[in-house]
Amino acid sequence: MGDTAAIIRGPAILTWLVVSLTGLAYIFLKGYQRRASFNRLRRQGLPMPPWNPFLGHLLALSSALAKLPSDTQQPDAFEILCKIHEKEDGESLIYLDLWPFAADQLLVICSPTLAVQACQDHDLARPEILHKFFDSLAGGDNLFTMKGAEWKRLQLELYLATNGHVVDEAEVYASKLREHARQGDLFSLDKMTCWDTMDIIGAIRWHVLDNEFNLFVRWNPARPLVQAYNNWQMNRYISRELDKRYAEWIDEQDTNTVGISSSRSIIDIVLAEHMAQQQQSTKTTRPKELDAAFKKRAMAQIRVFIFSHPEALAKLLQEHDNIFGKTFPASEQLKQNSALINQLPYTTAVIKETLRLFPPGSAFRRGQKDVYLTDLNGTKYPTEGTNMWILHSALQKHEKYWPHALEFTPERWLITDPEGPLYTGRVKGGWRPFEHGPRDCIGQTLAMLDLKVTLVITYTGNSLPTVREFDVQSAYDEWDLLHDKKIRGEIKHANGERAYQIQSGGVHPADGFPCRVRVRTE
Repeated sequence: MGDTAAIIRGPAILTWLVVSLTGLAYIFLKGYQRRASFNRLRRQGLPMPPWNPFLGHLLALSSALAKLPSDTQQPDAFEILCKIHEKEDGESLIYLDLWPFAADQLLVICSPTLAVQACQDHDLARPEILHKFFDSLAGGDNLFTMKGAEWKRLQLELYLATNGHVVDEAEVYASKLREHARQGDLFSLDKMTCWDTMDIIGAIRWHVLDNEFNLFVRWNPARPLVQAYNNWQMNRYISRELDKRYAEWIDEQDTNTVGISSSRSIIDIVLAEHMAQQQQSTKTTRPKELDAAFKKRAMAQIRVFIFSHPEALAKLLQEHDNIFGKTFPASEQLKQNSALINQLPYTTAVIKETLRLFPPGSAFRRGQKDVYLTDLNGTKYPTEGTNMWILHSALQKHEKYWPHALEFTPERWLITDPEGPLYTGRVKGGWRPFEHGPRDCIGQTLAMLDLKVTLVITYTGNSLPTVREFDVQSAYDEWDLLHDKKIRGEIKHANGERAYQIQSGGVHPADGFPCRVRVRTE
């Protein structure tokens, strides 16, 4: 028996050794190829941090991360490296070698000029790592990854559909703030705003990009099983909702009650637009069930969709009073005359300045062999073999392109004189929270409308139209005291900001922006 066990163990150990050595050889070869490829870029004198032939730029990145909070978004570290190692007389960009955490070379762009070239002039495609991320998250082809005629058709369909009932939604938001004011509790404004209906973070945390640094997260063997379960669960839920809403839509058509409902979700809006286009393009009778192709496509898109300055405040409130007065609720006025929302230039400026300082994301593009980015001096930067990360948070706050870059100054958006020191028109492509080009954010018009309506209703007030209804106060000091043992000794500021941005599926304020709210009285 012992001899038999020894005979079995011998080949097993040999097999394990062969597999291990083969794996090590593959990693060594892959690493050598990546480092050699990047070394050719280094020899061209392209901007980058000091490079190590064994570790690439991992040491430089580690040094930058050590200066930031542990939960900060990665672009903050890349921004530090970019500002240190960019060419003084050129545009702001650097090349990074982060293998094995990034399979391809990374080209970090913090320049509006080069961002315009990548996203608009060349209209470069999104890299494969984003396809993997969004395909697994959405459960199929979606607006982020589709190409060609199908993408254009779906984009048009969703663009026509996204005109939602934002006044009703803003009133619901105000009612939730009112409840927190009544309770007087400490709560997360971010969670209330973004994640009130579904714990989407729980689903997104199982989906990682190619640049995830935590190896336990990156190579978690349970991920495929959890992703498959999440896909099944979300598709089942959305499928039932689509069938339910389609049945309701048929009933509305038959009883001539379309539009009576005071509020409609994105499912209702997209479904109605799809059926309207289908009836226009075909003269067939209305189907009894929703067609499978639209249902599959809609499930993917819906899953993607799920996913202190007192002087400025005074001007904001004065503008609201000028337009809406002090005797009649703003929400009712907007329902009767929606064009009033377009008469708020300072409110728009406040929103744009906030999105400049706290953009919701960045852009990824894939380089091509024959595409070079060119700075104002004529220097050409190759993009072949790179994934380009256009850092909105960096280029929108870079002193090269924005005077008083870190100051909250809404007035800069109201200046029309090209000679004015804060005139934003001289920074072509410098403001891009929704990106620019053919693949810009389809929901940007709805997002801006939603933000303006929410500000009008929550700050002009509804039941108390004569004064600002809510006083929202940051409670970071209180939160930090409650969590002192956990965060003691940690860095908790980035760029001097306690509400720095963290990455969690999308960009969010650190620790959920803890706050307290109270209702103001006259």
